[in-house]
Amino acid sequence: MSEEPPPFTETQIVDWLIDECRDVAGRITAVTTSGDRIFATGSTVTALAATVAIGGGKGYLLMWFPFAVSIVLLHGLYLKSMVRNLIGYQLGLEEEITRRAGLPLVTWQSYVRESGQPHRQIKLLLFPAAAVYVASAVAGLAQALHTTTPGAWGHERAWLYITLTVASVVVGTGLVIYSYVSQRGTTRAATTRLEEAFAAVRPSGSAAQAEADDESGDEDDAAEGQGERPVLPRAGRRLR
Repeated sequence: MSEEPPPFTETQIVDWLIDECRDVAGRITAVTTSGDRIFATGSTVTALAATVAIGGGKGYLLMWFPFAVSIVLLHGLYLKSMVRNLIGYQLGLEEEITRRAGLPLVTWQSYVRESGQPHRQIKLLLFPAAAVYVASAVAGLAQALHTTTPGAWGHERAWLYITLTVASVVVGTGLVIYSYVSQRGTTRAATTRLEEAFAAVRPSGSAAQAEADDESGDEDDAAEGQGERPVLPRAGRRLR
């Protein structure tokens, strides 16, 4: 009894994978653009509020700055987490396309992007963001302590404002640090889950080939550890 032909050809599967890869790239761009707009709007609103608070004699508004800035940072880190997951998903698609087609048809995330070391540039943006948050925390705490001065705004409830400001700084800092640290390994995890999904539906006859690909990947990782660039057509496996 002859075996039934597969419902889809390899060409159709590769075409669908390429289309999905392009769609993911569009989603990454959309999320990144959304994050840029949010940061631009947040920076503008923060600057205007600081101008009104200082120039208009309403310094008590500065006590809300640590809370407001931490909200913007948390949302930015949330978008960053989404991008990292999408990058891991796209990287898994590129590796599957390379495995099925035998050629690196799509290599943006797996080779080109990794060669440019973009993560260093992203990390550099953390310094001004941290500086803004520290400045807002210092300004808020200074204004909260100013309420202890007789005749100052909120003097009757000075310790309440001090407690709330300190709590907002401590809680905000903790949430920002936790959100940043918890994102480590998300790209690798997304790629691994996709690889496991493909392996689960892969014909048993290709198990040996998949094992050989994994061994080849280990050799590429070792070569990268010695400063050597992985050789195409295989997609790179350096994940962060």
